[in-house]
Amino acid sequence: MDCVFFSEADRKVVRGQPFCYTFHGIFIQNEGRAKISIDNRISPLSKGSFIFLRANQVREWITVTEDFSGYLLIFENEFIETFFKDPLFIHRFQFFQTNQPAILHCNERFLLENTNSCERIRAELDSLQDDSHHYIRSLLYTILIQINRSYIKEYNLSPKLYQDNISLRFRKSLEENIRYKQRVGEYADLLKVSRSQLNKAIRKTSGKSTSVIIRERLLTEIKRDLLYSEKTISEIAYELGFSDNSNFVRFYKTHAGQTPSDFRASHAK
Repeated sequence: MDCVFFSEADRKVVRGQPFCYTFHGIFIQNEGRAKISIDNRISPLSKGSFIFLRANQVREWITVTEDFSGYLLIFENEFIETFFKDPLFIHRFQFFQTNQPAILHCNERFLLENTNSCERIRAELDSLQDDSHHYIRSLLYTILIQINRSYIKEYNLSPKLYQDNISLRFRKSLEENIRYKQRVGEYADLLKVSRSQLNKAIRKTSGKSTSVIIRERLLTEIKRDLLYSEKTISEIAYELGFSDNSNFVRFYKTHAGQTPSDFRASHAK
């Protein structure tokens, strides 16, 4: 885990270069304005913006003002699972779900509370003591819970995900297997539950069917390949398990409104 401040001399935001991380993180913007593309969705940012850096999402800074600064909290899955002794911990938070918006805009009071917590984490990391891991854990946990509550309220989401074990295991399995498994039955088998149990849990925590959640996640994966890889349409279709090219093109056009080739061409730089 680390917490860095982005107005420091050695911390620069690089514009015009797509990038992704294998870890999770939260960027808390406390000054300036910017625009960021996250999985090809451009969002304007200002003071009080919280940006959720989900593992493997492709991002690109579009514009950044000179006074842009903020705190970046970063943590890997292994650290989180060990730190909180919970393999599902990161999946308990709505703001870390891939199919949810990656931005939250907050007021001055909420911003100050969380930037103060970031400063305390930074100070503790700079001067570790025997009990530092307990103190850092409590600060990080408080930040995550506060953000999750605000996020749920802002986007009118269900708070039930936090404790629903079937839904949490499904979300984790979906991130690990989306490139190889795209059927509800496959995930029900992985989780050792019935299709009806899985559908009931997902409907309760998301308001959507399991098949819709899988489809949305698959479309995100396809778009990443189309925009940020050199793979041909046929290669993408084959790697994602489509029986042939025509089925892949039909699926994408039905759910995205245009062919894969048209989508790639329309976003070519």
